Amino acid sequence: MPQEIKKNGMSRREFLKDAGLVVGGATIGSMTFLSSCGGKTTTVTTTVTGGATRYIDPIDGSEWPSLEALQAHFNATWPNAALSGNLVVLSVNGRDYGVYVNPSWPLAYVLREKMGFFGVKTGCDMGQCGTCTILVDDVPMFSCLMLAIDAGGKKITTVEGLSDGIRLSPLQQKFVDNDAFQCGYCTPGYLMACTALLASNPRPSADDVREAIAGHICMCANAIRVVNTVTGGV
Repeated sequence: MPQEIKKNGMSRREFLKDAGLVVGGATIGSMTFLSSCGGKTTTVTTTVTGGATRYIDPIDGSEWPSLEALQAHFNATWPNAALSGNLVVLSVNGRDYGVYVNPSWPLAYVLREKMGFFGVKTGCDMGQCGTCTILVDDVPMFSCLMLAIDAGGKKITTVEGLSDGIRLSPLQQKFVDNDAFQCGYCTPGYLMACTALLASNPRPSADDVREAIAGHICMCANAIRVVNTVTGGV
């Protein structure tokens, strides 16, 4: 990147880094645009203005009535700030993010490598190990098999969304108490599958748990502790 000229004591790069300040209204969510500067991201906040959702350009602070209008303005005004691609809005753990994606990118790749949800692990990349499991509209899905561009408008939950950021969820705490993991790489996938199971069946049998985790592989051979933990009550 060339040397940047500061305006009002802040360079454009610094502005992008700190973007997301609301220009009036109540913040209800945020979106993320990929920056051409090393693949970093730029947050775009949404606000409620006069009862309608409006979208704020993170660089100049202008408000726009729709995501399409903001995208057109953003690309025309800041052609070097966004990568070419398709803009999709992903609702992850209760927040909305707008991300430029290649149509061929798997959801697992976008969540982990582009959005920073590092609890989404990639194992086999073929839907055979269960490591990348997330919840999509509360249903467990292998995110390596789902395209990010097809996930727009759906409710996505990753393992980061199970806790409140301070306290673990009851199931997560049971995993800790019962040592239901060893290396831990496959643990997020097991947690997501078992969370979905318990939501529909609070008192599952051992066979119920085995069926729920049938598509998951634990290379440490610790799956029996997962079964015992879930059937022990959460």
